Amino acid sequence: MTVAAIIAEYNPFHNGHARHIEKTREAGATHVAVIMSGNFTQRGTPAVAEKRARAEAALMGGADLVVELPLPYAAGTAQRFALGAVSIAEGMGCVDLLSFGSESGYLTILEAAAEAVDSEELSARLPELLATGMTFAKARHNAVSELFGDEVADMLTTPNDSLAVEYIRQLRLIGSRILPVAVRREGPGHDREGAQGEIASASYLRGLWKSGGISALRGLAPEKSLGVLMRAAEEGKAPFADEAQEKMMLAALRRLTPEQLRELPDVSEGLENRVYAAIRQAVTLGEVYSLSKSKRYTMARIRRVVLAAFLGIPRGLSAAPAPYIRILGFNRRGREILAVMKRTASLPVSDSLAYLRKLDSACLEFADLEARSTDLYTLGLPRVLPCGSDFTDGSIRL
Repeated sequence: MTVAAIIAEYNPFHNGHARHIEKTREAGATHVAVIMSGNFTQRGTPAVAEKRARAEAALMGGADLVVELPLPYAAGTAQRFALGAVSIAEGMGCVDLLSFGSESGYLTILEAAAEAVDSEELSARLPELLATGMTFAKARHNAVSELFGDEVADMLTTPNDSLAVEYIRQLRLIGSRILPVAVRREGPGHDREGAQGEIASASYLRGLWKSGGISALRGLAPEKSLGVLMRAAEEGKAPFADEAQEKMMLAALRRLTPEQLRELPDVSEGLENRVYAAIRQAVTLGEVYSLSKSKRYTMARIRRVVLAAFLGIPRGLSAAPAPYIRILGFNRRGREILAVMKRTASLPVSDSLAYLRKLDSACLEFADLEARSTDLYTLGLPRVLPCGSDFTDGSIRL
């Protein structure tokens, strides 16, 4: 058995994701485990479909096992996103490969970029550039370019390559034996409009779904996966209505003080005052974002701060490795992975959030945050669920 892990959001699952799984098997994987974000994503927005529906779509599209990336990592910076996901892959104890999409496909250069980012030279130069008012991403790119050359720095300029660098960094930091595998991404780039053949970006598909209905995705997602998403739409588990979130979030934000905002992840250097002023002035969520954004603070960072404020994600929760492995779904080969994990896993494993929350204080805090965020998420679905559904809903078993 050769187990590969893939870190994903599948928001929603499409042909490009299916191709990535196929290429991962071609690289030697006999079994594929996916570490997938739950109901909220790294860009600071809700997922278009409920997490179990997305997990089932992934299983129908080629995955064998889907486990959840806990909320503090899933809605965190690239570094925290990678930390949580890689710690879960390592905690499984049986993962041999970590397969990720890459715009470049150049694993050796990605590894060089990971080494550059953790170098002493960069640590010395980065604060100097940050002091000029640059965003962290721009300052880091410029520092790597100066010290290690443009070819290495270019690995930090595109979404998938940037995440790949973070995955490689985390593997190195924990001394993991898991081998990275770069699968070159094909088709339109991240957030690009339109399709190339049968491949389109997830953001384009979300727009199609919300404007033309789920049937508009036909031909751009595997038929079996699309069937799952169609059933989810019929059952009221998708699509998430962004407009339903608007007043919910504004109401929660208007109750916050600058002191409470200061305790959120990613808030530093007086950002809490800027966000607070924006909240007091804005009458739409978009205005909160635009009034908070500046040359120093990117839109993605602002969205994550606002989401953390809404969901109550505390600072520091994602600074440590994940406390458990929560199963969302599996098929026959997934059962084989789970059977091996009974011997190899260094983290507790279960599909029951109610069970996991009883294990220790860290598991309790993570589980309760996950359940609370699900309660809020379902308010934006066609079918609103009562509180506690994340404790009672089981895993998908195929």
